[in-house]
Amino acid sequence: MSGVISGTWNDIVIVCTYRHGEPVEMKPKEGPESVFFACPKYHEENREPGERACNNRLNLIDHDKIIAHIDGMRYDAEMRGEVICLNGHSWKGPRGIECRVLSHVKDRITVSVVNKLAISK
Repeated sequence: MSGVISGTWNDIVIVCTYRHGEPVEMKPKEGPESVFFACPKYHEENREPGERACNNRLNLIDHDKIIAHIDGMRYDAEMRGEVICLNGHSWKGPRGIECRVLSHVKDRITVSVVNKLAISK
């Protein structure tokens, strides 16, 4: 990737789809050492009665690598004069994190991430 598309952080929404009926937007949280993105369903107040806790999370470095992957594809297409649609695009992100574009409408991209390493803890 040789460029950055302005507003990428605002354009891309990272969601958790692990065991959820509907995607749940992962939110940044302040951890003991750094910021990370977590599924809100980890906390009981964000779950339905009887719903299990979800440990799906991303550290900031992995989050940025996922954003960079998408940004690179968008940038490369833009440099070729193409309009790209990433609907359904899937890949293994950093440390085997499963990533899949659920929706790409105009500049808004929703990406499902499942970090099996984090979930297993």
